[in-house]
Amino acid sequence: MAEISGTSVDKVEQPIECAARRYLYVWEGPVRIIHWLNFFCIIILSFTGYFIHDPFMSSAQHPYIMGHMRHIHYVTGVVFSVSILARLYWFLGDSYFASWRAIPNPFDKNNRKTFWAYIRFYTFLGKETPHLLGHNPVAFCAYTLLFLLFFLQILTGFALWAQADPYSSLYAVTGWIFGLVSNQWVRWFHFMVMFLIAGFVINHIYSIVLFDFKSKSGEISSIFSGWKPDRRD
Repeated sequence: MAEISGTSVDKVEQPIECAARRYLYVWEGPVRIIHWLNFFCIIILSFTGYFIHDPFMSSAQHPYIMGHMRHIHYVTGVVFSVSILARLYWFLGDSYFASWRAIPNPFDKNNRKTFWAYIRFYTFLGKETPHLLGHNPVAFCAYTLLFLLFFLQILTGFALWAQADPYSSLYAVTGWIFGLVSNQWVRWFHFMVMFLIAGFVINHIYSIVLFDFKSKSGEISSIFSGWKPDRRD
Protein backbone atom coordinates (compact mmCIF):
# COMPACT_ATOMS: atom_id res chain seq x y z
CA MET A 1 0.00 0.00 0.00
CA ALA A 2 1.30 3.43 -0.89
CA GLU A 3 2.61 5.60 1.90
CA ILE A 4 2.42 9.40 2.26
CA SER A 5 4.89 10.72 4.82
CA GLY A 6 4.74 7.42 6.67
CA THR A 7 0.94 7.31 6.69
CA SER A 8 -1.13 4.94 4.58
CA VAL A 9 -3.40 6.53 1.98
CA ASP A 10 -6.57 5.14 3.53
CA LYS A 11 -5.72 6.90 6.81
CA VAL A 12 -5.25 10.33 5.30
CA GLU A 13 -8.05 12.61 6.45
CA GLN A 14 -10.30 13.77 3.65
CA PRO A 15 -11.29 17.45 3.47
CA ILE A 16 -14.69 18.25 4.93
CA GLU A 17 -17.15 19.32 2.26
CA CYS A 18 -18.89 22.65 2.84
CA ALA A 19 -22.53 22.09 3.76
CA ALA A 20 -23.68 25.30 2.09
CA ARG A 21 -25.16 24.95 -1.38
CA ARG A 22 -25.09 28.69 -1.93
CA TYR A 23 -24.92 32.00 -0.10
CA LEU A 24 -27.91 34.31 0.19
CA TYR A 25 -27.94 38.04 0.86
CA VAL A 26 -29.97 38.21 4.07
CA TRP A 27 -29.05 41.42 5.93
CA GLU A 28 -29.10 44.56 3.80
CA GLY A 29 -26.63 47.39 4.35
CA PRO A 30 -29.00 49.66 6.33
CA VAL A 31 -29.83 46.81 8.72
CA ARG A 32 -26.15 46.13 9.39
CA ILE A 33 -25.36 49.83 9.84
CA ILE A 34 -28.24 50.23 12.29
CA HIS A 35 -27.11 47.14 14.19
CA TRP A 36 -23.58 48.45 14.73
CA LEU A 37 -24.78 51.98 15.41
CA ASN A 38 -27.07 50.65 18.14
CA PHE A 39 -24.23 48.59 19.59
CA PHE A 40 -21.85 51.53 19.93
CA CYS A 41 -24.62 53.82 21.17
CA ILE A 42 -25.44 51.32 23.93
CA ILE A 43 -21.78 51.20 24.99
CA ILE A 44 -21.47 55.01 25.09
CA LEU A 45 -24.85 55.52 26.78
CA SER A 46 -24.07 52.88 29.42
CA PHE A 47 -20.68 54.41 30.24
CA THR A 48 -21.89 58.00 30.41
CA GLY A 49 -25.13 57.01 32.13
CA TYR A 50 -23.30 55.16 34.87
CA PHE A 51 -21.01 58.15 35.34
CA ILE A 52 -23.98 60.51 35.65
CA HIS A 53 -25.45 58.21 38.31
CA ASP A 54 -22.17 57.64 40.16
CA PRO A 55 -19.31 59.97 39.11
CA PHE A 56 -15.98 58.15 39.32
CA MET A 57 -13.76 61.06 38.25
CA SER A 58 -12.90 64.02 40.44
CA SER A 59 -14.40 67.33 39.38
CA ALA A 60 -11.37 69.01 40.94
CA GLN A 61 -9.17 67.66 38.15
CA HIS A 62 -11.86 67.94 35.47
CA PRO A 63 -14.07 70.91 36.44
CA TYR A 64 -16.68 70.38 33.71
CA ILE A 65 -16.53 66.60 33.45
CA MET A 66 -20.20 66.13 34.38
CA GLY A 67 -21.26 68.64 31.73
CA HIS A 68 -19.24 66.83 29.08
CA MET A 69 -20.65 63.44 30.11
CA ARG A 70 -24.20 64.75 30.02
CA HIS A 71 -23.64 66.35 26.63
CA ILE A 72 -22.25 63.10 25.18
CA HIS A 73 -25.11 61.16 26.78
CA TYR A 74 -27.77 63.46 25.30
CA VAL A 75 -26.28 63.57 21.81
CA THR A 76 -25.80 59.80 21.74
CA GLY A 77 -29.35 59.38 22.99
CA VAL A 78 -30.65 61.39 20.05
CA VAL A 79 -28.56 59.33 17.59
CA PHE A 80 -29.79 56.13 19.22
CA SER A 81 -33.43 57.26 18.98
CA VAL A 82 -33.07 58.06 15.28
CA SER A 83 -31.42 54.67 14.74
CA ILE A 84 -34.31 52.87 16.46
CA LEU A 85 -36.84 54.77 14.33
CA ALA A 86 -34.86 53.81 11.22
CA ARG A 87 -34.96 50.16 12.26
CA LEU A 88 -38.71 50.40 12.83
CA TYR A 89 -39.10 51.89 9.35
CA TRP A 90 -37.09 49.01 7.89
CA PHE A 91 -39.17 46.56 9.92
CA LEU A 92 -42.27 47.82 8.11
CA GLY A 93 -40.57 47.77 4.71
CA ASP A 94 -40.26 45.26 1.88
CA SER A 95 -37.21 43.39 3.14
CA TYR A 96 -38.27 39.88 4.17
CA PHE A 97 -35.78 38.72 6.81
CA ALA A 98 -35.55 42.08 8.59
CA SER A 99 -39.27 42.88 8.45
CA TRP A 100 -42.52 41.79 10.08
CA ARG A 101 -42.95 39.17 7.35
CA ALA A 102 -40.37 36.94 9.04
CA ILE A 103 -42.18 36.90 12.40
CA PRO A 104 -42.88 33.25 13.36
CA ASN A 105 -46.51 32.24 13.73
CA PRO A 106 -47.12 30.76 17.20
CA PHE A 107 -50.21 28.95 15.86
CA ASP A 108 -48.15 27.09 13.27
CA LYS A 109 -47.05 23.63 14.37
CA ASN A 110 -43.70 23.79 12.58
CA ASN A 111 -42.88 27.20 14.09
CA ARG A 112 -43.65 25.92 17.58
CA LYS A 113 -41.46 22.89 16.93
CA THR A 114 -38.64 25.15 15.78
CA PHE A 115 -39.06 27.35 18.86
CA TRP A 116 -38.63 24.45 21.28
CA ALA A 117 -35.72 23.06 19.26
CA TYR A 118 -33.86 26.34 19.80
CA ILE A 119 -34.84 26.45 23.46
CA ARG A 120 -33.31 22.99 23.93
CA PHE A 121 -30.20 24.06 22.03
CA TYR A 122 -29.61 27.20 24.09
CA THR A 123 -30.12 25.25 27.34
CA PHE A 124 -27.74 22.46 26.18
CA LEU A 125 -30.55 19.91 26.10
CA GLY A 126 -30.38 19.42 22.34
CA LYS A 127 -27.71 19.49 19.64
CA GLU A 128 -29.66 19.99 16.43
CA THR A 129 -31.71 22.95 15.24
CA PRO A 130 -33.42 23.68 11.92
CA HIS A 131 -31.31 25.94 9.71
CA LEU A 132 -32.90 29.36 9.42
CA LEU A 133 -31.63 32.26 7.34
CA GLY A 134 -33.23 34.97 9.46
CA HIS A 135 -33.81 35.24 13.19
CA ASN A 136 -34.96 32.13 15.00
CA PRO A 137 -38.20 32.24 17.07
CA VAL A 138 -36.36 32.52 20.39
CA ALA A 139 -34.39 35.47 19.06
CA PHE A 140 -37.60 37.14 17.94
CA CYS A 141 -38.99 36.93 21.47
CA ALA A 142 -35.77 38.34 22.91
CA TYR A 143 -35.64 41.19 20.37
CA THR A 144 -39.27 42.09 21.02
CA LEU A 145 -38.52 42.49 24.72
CA LEU A 146 -35.29 44.34 23.95
CA PHE A 147 -36.97 46.92 21.72
CA LEU A 148 -39.65 47.44 24.35
CA LEU A 149 -36.85 48.29 26.78
CA PHE A 150 -35.33 50.59 24.14
CA PHE A 151 -38.57 52.54 23.81
CA LEU A 152 -38.94 52.83 27.59
CA GLN A 153 -35.36 54.07 27.86
CA ILE A 154 -35.93 56.64 25.14
CA LEU A 155 -39.14 57.84 26.78
CA THR A 156 -37.73 58.13 30.29
CA GLY A 157 -34.44 59.55 29.02
CA PHE A 158 -36.10 62.37 27.09
CA ALA A 159 -38.45 63.02 30.02
CA LEU A 160 -35.52 63.46 32.40
CA TRP A 161 -33.74 65.69 29.88
CA ALA A 162 -36.87 67.81 29.38
CA GLN A 163 -36.96 68.73 33.06
CA ALA A 164 -34.27 71.29 32.36
CA ASP A 165 -36.95 73.36 30.60
CA PRO A 166 -40.51 72.61 31.78
CA TYR A 167 -41.88 74.98 29.11
CA SER A 168 -40.26 73.16 26.19
CA SER A 169 -42.03 71.10 23.55
CA LEU A 170 -40.04 68.07 24.71
CA TYR A 171 -41.48 68.38 28.20
CA ALA A 172 -44.97 68.80 26.75
CA VAL A 173 -44.54 65.43 25.02
CA THR A 174 -42.84 63.47 27.82
CA GLY A 175 -43.67 65.34 31.03
CA TRP A 176 -46.88 63.38 31.57
CA ILE A 177 -44.81 60.52 32.94
CA PHE A 178 -44.11 62.52 36.12
CA GLY A 179 -47.83 62.59 36.79
CA LEU A 180 -47.67 58.82 37.15
CA VAL A 181 -44.41 58.37 39.07
CA SER A 182 -41.96 60.68 40.78
CA ASN A 183 -38.75 61.99 39.30
CA GLN A 184 -36.61 59.66 41.41
CA TRP A 185 -38.57 56.59 40.35
CA VAL A 186 -38.06 57.55 36.71
CA ARG A 187 -34.33 57.94 37.31
CA TRP A 188 -34.15 54.61 39.13
CA PHE A 189 -36.06 52.85 36.36
CA HIS A 190 -33.88 54.40 33.66
CA PHE A 191 -30.76 53.30 35.51
CA MET A 192 -31.95 49.74 36.17
CA VAL A 193 -33.03 49.14 32.57
CA MET A 194 -29.49 50.00 31.54
CA PHE A 195 -28.31 46.83 33.31
CA LEU A 196 -31.02 44.73 31.64
CA ILE A 197 -29.88 45.93 28.22
CA ALA A 198 -26.23 45.35 29.14
CA GLY A 199 -27.14 41.81 30.20
CA PHE A 200 -28.83 41.22 26.86
CA VAL A 201 -25.74 42.43 24.98
CA ILE A 202 -23.53 40.00 26.89
CA ASN A 203 -25.95 37.11 26.30
CA HIS A 204 -26.33 38.10 22.65
CA ILE A 205 -22.60 37.93 22.01
CA TYR A 206 -22.38 34.59 23.82
CA SER A 207 -25.33 33.14 21.90
CA ILE A 208 -24.21 34.11 18.41
CA VAL A 209 -20.67 32.83 19.03
CA LEU A 210 -22.00 29.55 20.44
CA PHE A 211 -24.51 29.09 17.65
CA ASP A 212 -22.10 30.04 14.87
CA PHE A 213 -19.40 27.64 16.03
CA LYS A 214 -21.87 24.81 16.61
CA SER A 215 -24.00 25.16 13.49
CA LYS A 216 -21.65 26.92 11.01
CA SER A 217 -24.60 29.19 10.17
CA GLY A 218 -22.58 32.33 9.47
CA GLU A 219 -24.19 34.36 12.26
CA ILE A 220 -21.06 36.41 12.95
CA SER A 221 -19.84 36.94 9.40
CA SER A 222 -23.31 37.85 8.12
CA ILE A 223 -23.55 40.96 10.29
CA PHE A 224 -20.45 42.24 8.50
CA SER A 225 -21.12 41.01 4.96
CA GLY A 226 -24.88 40.43 4.88
CA TRP A 227 -24.46 36.95 3.37
CA LYS A 228 -25.42 33.66 5.04
CA PRO A 229 -24.93 30.06 3.85
CA ASP A 230 -28.05 28.27 2.69
CA ARG A 231 -27.92 24.78 4.20
CA ARG A 232 -31.63 24.03 3.94
CA ASP A 233 -32.59 20.65 2.55
